[in-house]
Amino acid sequence: MANVQLNTPVLIDGILNTNFFNGRVLAAEDLTALQTANAQQRRQLGRSIGDGVASGLEVTLGTDPTVTVLHVTAGLGLNRMGDAVALSTDVDLAITTTLQVQNATNGLFAACQPPQGMIATNLDCYILTISPASGLQGSAPMTSALSCGFASACASANVAEGVQFGLLPLGVPNTSNTTPLRSQALQLYATLAPQFITLAGLTGTAASNLEAQLAPSLSKFRNALAHLCFGTDVLAGFPANPFAATNGVSQFEEYGLLDALRDQGYLTDCAVPLALVYWTAAGVQFVDMWSVRRPVFPTAASELWSIFSGRRRIAEGLAMFLQFQEQIAWLGIQMGGLGSVNAQSWFTQLPPLGAIPIGAETGGSGAGAIGFLGNMTYRGPEFIEGASLQALMRSSFAYPPIDPATGEFIWVYTVRENIQALDNNLTTPLQAYIVFSNGHMPYKADARFDGSRWDYSNYALG
Repeated sequence: MANVQLNTPVLIDGILNTNFFNGRVLAAEDLTALQTANAQQRRQLGRSIGDGVASGLEVTLGTDPTVTVLHVTAGLGLNRMGDAVALSTDVDLAITTTLQVQNATNGLFAACQPPQGMIATNLDCYILTISPASGLQGSAPMTSALSCGFASACASANVAEGVQFGLLPLGVPNTSNTTPLRSQALQLYATLAPQFITLAGLTGTAASNLEAQLAPSLSKFRNALAHLCFGTDVLAGFPANPFAATNGVSQFEEYGLLDALRDQGYLTDCAVPLALVYWTAAGVQFVDMWSVRRPVFPTAASELWSIFSGRRRIAEGLAMFLQFQEQIAWLGIQMGGLGSVNAQSWFTQLPPLGAIPIGAETGGSGAGAIGFLGNMTYRGPEFIEGASLQALMRSSFAYPPIDPATGEFIWVYTVRENIQALDNNLTTPLQAYIVFSNGHMPYKADARFDGSRWDYSNYALG
């Protein structure tokens, strides 16, 4: 720690900008120093904005079953160092389980190399990441002091900025202090892994029957991994001891599997997580973006109260909602509908708010919700006005997820505009749906005079 004085510039480790003046002899090193200073200044701005995915960079599994390809759309992200990570065009990425380290000693991002080793893991799960990369392109003539102005050689003309993809194994620590959610994930993995080895050798009806048998466990495994990445199990202890801190830093500043990978040095500050990939002997079972993907958000204002003083939990609440909706859509495709899916058998955690599509044949009455909610404790479905829907969704990001196994109470709603449209014209392609929310959230279905519709309101007998 250096001693400094008031009203005196502190220049220790400051950015060095090239000072130009008439008569100065410039060398390549001076112009390189200027580029370096500009890059450092951009990184400062980038770090103040935050890290995450700004747009695009969506990951889906390729449609060819004979090759393992991930389709990544063009987009922009920011890593924790403040570097922009820009992919200018959609790409098809062939993935392998062997970590490939590229030599990038030349260029702008030589420091952003992937880790040199693999993580010991007992799961066939990987995190797809994207990092900045650079390389030399083109050629330009080069002269020397003795060449009389004539080119005597060539050198690289440009440094091109690009990206590189990485695949990091995601492991769930199996320790004596493991949480119930981690134990559940490990148990699900132990059940699924040998079954997928068996599935790899089956075809036809036998393969279809085993896939149907494994579907609920696979769904719960996907959901459990997502919430381990969200840190749901760790954050559950925050209300009991919010003052837990070490050296002025909250013990809840870091949580979840992504932070664990960063602490181990495998997920570097150069990398932006894009998706979680579950790759088994029978092929890729799912690609889950929102378990690890986050929108851009800045660091918290306080290290002691980081949960309240930053936007991380709000960003994760949004990611939790989107992960659930992505998984529900996936299940609808895999199972040919959600008729056989119920929360307690197919999910380990539910988001604080979710939207479930139900069959239009129910007339939008919400009867389709009963199958999904099963034996859970809930009230409804009750009518809410569409004017309340966005506010309800946004406020849910600050609430904890729902454990369907505990009997925790939840609210269930139908949206008046959706039901009214279905009642008025059932031939129009329109998706009926219900919305469930954490029971600790304020009740939103109270009828209001001149604010609710007579035929689409909730009544109480006095």
